[in-house]
Amino acid sequence: MFYTKVKYIALIVSVLLLSSCAYQKEYNQVVKQGTVEDRYNFAVKAYDKQDYRRAISLFEEILPLFRGKDGLEGVLYNLAYSYFYDKDYFMASYYFRSLARQFPNSDYTEEVTYMSAYCKTLESPDYQLDQTATKEAIEQLQLYINYYPDSRRVEEASRLIGEMRQKLATKAFHIAGMYYKRGLYNAASISYNNFLREYPESPDREQAMYLMIRSRYLYARNSFSSLQAERYQKVLEAYDLFMRLYADSPYRPDVEKLVEEAKEHVFHVE
Repeated sequence: MFYTKVKYIALIVSVLLLSSCAYQKEYNQVVKQGTVEDRYNFAVKAYDKQDYRRAISLFEEILPLFRGKDGLEGVLYNLAYSYFYDKDYFMASYYFRSLARQFPNSDYTEEVTYMSAYCKTLESPDYQLDQTATKEAIEQLQLYINYYPDSRRVEEASRLIGEMRQKLATKAFHIAGMYYKRGLYNAASISYNNFLREYPESPDREQAMYLMIRSRYLYARNSFSSLQAERYQKVLEAYDLFMRLYADSPYRPDVEKLVEEAKEHVFHVE
């Protein structure tokens, strides 16, 4: 019984090896002397086998030969998904978008418009890195929602926009914190204020408002006496908004201490 199983496994392995060799031989032949049709057919075959690297190579090779001809739409569609499944999201997004632009009335247009934006979300890096792809993802997703408000993908697109915005918010919050830690209190104050204006939905909003007040206070305290009254006044203005929004905040005791000192300096100067 054991030897029978071994022979069966060996037979399967042999068949797979022969199949692989035949596939490789066919590929080599197509590359060397295949017609455009041969290359296209093998590219589709490679795609179906999830051999995306060979599919990409052949689709890219024949793409210029389809410009202005029937079949270009299919080549672009397959090429875009080949890059997508090969996890090259930059190139996938490029070809999905190219297809949408060249064939605005295609049956694929809605799908590839979404896929182009979706690839940008996958291309989006950690918040500490450059966020160009993140911003492009938000822009493209919003355009998709505007163009296809009744699409079944709108809910998912909205969710992805939320995720991308949170990443940008996290980056902005940490940049402001970096200024604060370095003692650049005016830059920190401006950055926290921009953060509050641009990302009102952020869960870090309360802490950002508290740190903005502390930044304004420290900036005023470290200023020349002739400039302190105006700068301490900004602490009081921020405090009024803080109390309207976060009267029960755990930061309130510290904020009130800062505000009391700010009032003393304003009144003393006046």
